[in-house]
Amino acid sequence: MAAGDDRIRRYYIFRAVTSFALWMPFWTLWIYQNVHNLFLLTVVDTAFWTTMIAFQVPAGLLGDRYGRKSVLFVGELTYAIGILAFGLSDQFWMYLVSNVIWALGVCFVVSGDTPYLYDTLLEVNRSHEFIGVMAKSWTVMATMNAAACIVGGVLVQYTNPHRLDLTLIIASLIGLVGSMTAILLKEPKVDRSKMESMKTQLRVGFSKVLNSRAIMILILFQIVIEIAVYVMAVFRSVYMKDVLNLDYLWIGIFIAAFTLFGGFVALQASRFEHRLGEKRSLLFMLLAIMGSFAVVFIVRSPVAIGIQFMIYAVSSLQSPIISGYINKRVDSQHRSTVVAIASLMFTTLLVAIELPSGWFADQFGTRETMMALAIGVAPFGFYLLRLWNKEVDATNEPRRKTRVLKEL
Repeated sequence: MAAGDDRIRRYYIFRAVTSFALWMPFWTLWIYQNVHNLFLLTVVDTAFWTTMIAFQVPAGLLGDRYGRKSVLFVGELTYAIGILAFGLSDQFWMYLVSNVIWALGVCFVVSGDTPYLYDTLLEVNRSHEFIGVMAKSWTVMATMNAAACIVGGVLVQYTNPHRLDLTLIIASLIGLVGSMTAILLKEPKVDRSKMESMKTQLRVGFSKVLNSRAIMILILFQIVIEIAVYVMAVFRSVYMKDVLNLDYLWIGIFIAAFTLFGGFVALQASRFEHRLGEKRSLLFMLLAIMGSFAVVFIVRSPVAIGIQFMIYAVSSLQSPIISGYINKRVDSQHRSTVVAIASLMFTTLLVAIELPSGWFADQFGTRETMMALAIGVAPFGFYLLRLWNKEVDATNEPRRKTRVLKEL
């Protein structure tokens, strides 16, 4: 048994239990059923992300200072409480409050998740395996998500009336059990004897992001991809129900299939990145997203749903690959803080884009919104790719010269 295998296995168990998300295909439909407005749906979701803006960086600071295991436990527990409150909601203001609680939990989970895994691998001298191990984690999560989507679809389809709320209420109970699995994790050893004050820690974290051209480019590019993928996810179930006229069971089955495919692709992330390299990996993700949104707009029949497989593929590839690129450029003492800053940047920009997207969808439709979004983010994506290619070339040039000298 290789060093750290048992710890990685426990991490997989933690991720498996906490990923049984019965609510995943139905949470937007649950809101839409009661507020009947896509703009108000995005307002509710924006409450989630506004909370992330306020608390993501403090959660990251706490993760660096008090440990990854602690913030994962607190995060999953709070997350489960938020999902329960969401399932019990039926009015606009109730959704807002429950989403705030839900978001608080996610703040802690995000701050502890990839830093926990990277620091654990670093401790056992296996940090070079991060992309591969994280990809397997995504596959575990995707498998559990897929099973939950089908179970949720059956549950909603065959209850009378269709009880969308049950998917959230039952998932919250599973989430409470999942939070207990965080106790099985072993805290990675990070030297905190020289930790700065939180103010200094935050200043250094921002300095690392702002003064590292490579990290800033990677964070911004990931934001471009994640915003496009996420806004599609917000409208996906409403699009499938109202535009494609699918019933609840088929919505669950299709999203389960998308998720399983994403998990399979994530398993290939390390091989994919090794074959394409740092330049072409990011180019593929951007082109795949732009092309997918174009198909959703152009194709007006239910076969358009097939393009969702490509969107899930990009979603599954971008996290292990780009997170791997970022993590290897950050030291352990500031890893959670940098992840939190990146999340803060994402949520700030998402809030600025999601609300107009909700208004646009109410006025013109979900298909038209996807196309407008693709057209809007494409120039930024290609500009960031150009900067990234220059960064990769600058990094590789000294290595190339060294190799030439050795050959001589």
